[in-house]
Amino acid sequence: VTVIDDWLYIDYHDRINCLVQIPNDEDEGTDGKGGGDQQQPKFLVFEQTKYALENRNSLAVIGGIIEPHEAPELAARREVEEETGRQCTQMIKLGRFRTDVNRGMGWVHSYLGVNCRKALLTPTTSTLPDNDKEEEEVGTKDAERQDARIITLSELVDAARNGIFLEVQWSNTVALA
Repeated sequence: VTVIDDWLYIDYHDRINCLVQIPNDEDEGTDGKGGGDQQQPKFLVFEQTKYALENRNSLAVIGGIIEPHEAPELAARREVEEETGRQCTQMIKLGRFRTDVNRGMGWVHSYLGVNCRKALLTPTTSTLPDNDKEEEEVGTKDAERQDARIITLSELVDAARNGIFLEVQWSNTVALA
């Protein structure tokens, strides 16, 4: 094994990405268009921009950092609940992937959340007392605007094929689902 002393390696937090499938009986899309064909599976995604996307809009899946000592599936469930107010009856693991094989950058755990319904009660997924949460949480809240969109399976496939998911981790999660 050759060791290069000044090689740039970034030790970054592991994270999750989750494509959220919602029940077909939820017939009203967040954009007021009804979410399309009732026979097709429907998905909740975000339309947003990030500073590294050169002011371009992108569709995005749910994502976030895995907190210390948190299992990836629990992180996926927590992020879906925090970002959408939904709870999924099933999480299908799509894989675990290194985000930069030459520089590290942590791992992304990709999931498909199935039958993700609006939660009846406000979720409390953390077991930490409120005063300890800020010290334990990793990262910061996103500053960019994101708008929820409900799209059909055919719209999801078209968006993936046309490069509308601009972040490679989001594209990977959608392609695997």
